[in-house]
Amino acid sequence: MVGLAYMRLNAQDDRYDPQEAAMLLSQAADANSAEAQFELAQLYEIGLGVEQDIEKAVALYHASAEADFPDAINDLGFLYFQGGLGIPRDPDRALGYFERAADLRHPQAMFNFAALIDDGLVPGKGSAAAAGYLYQALRTGSAQVFELLRDQPTMFKTETREALQSVLADNAFYSGAIDGDFGPGTQRSIRVAYGLAE
Repeated sequence: MVGLAYMRLNAQDDRYDPQEAAMLLSQAADANSAEAQFELAQLYEIGLGVEQDIEKAVALYHASAEADFPDAINDLGFLYFQGGLGIPRDPDRALGYFERAADLRHPQAMFNFAALIDDGLVPGKGSAAAAGYLYQALRTGSAQVFELLRDQPTMFKTETREALQSVLADNAFYSGAIDGDFGPGTQRSIRVAYGLAE
């Protein structure tokens, strides 16, 4: 049902039918599909295929998160971090959601949690932990993570960049200086760790 719903949500497909998609997702959500609950929450949030219902959207996000669906956990992290959809801002709770999604290997959550650690917002975790999450996120094959590390490495502090070089070296992707400078050698190691052949 979820797969059929995705087809009905593809605006480039002749079978595009958001109302039918919402019905299919609703049936799957009622059968405890965490993925369907998450997708249906998004439809209720924006009012696509269903009448907009923010309260129902939030309830579905929570139900999906309780079933350990990483996308829902990560999105709730953002909602609690920034406040929204009637959810009051609660950074401490947000960090818990981000860490949980990161530990479930959600690439964006791992990257975001690493950034929060790098910013000093996660008690008890330092540059080594941030680098560990960055490395794991890179190894998932996430194009977004790869492009951010390739194009904007200085968004992370020198200590975190050095720690990432160390992790890359420990995994035989890097043999250069541990200096936080993402020059050609580090960039090559990032490409190879991501999965691009050299």
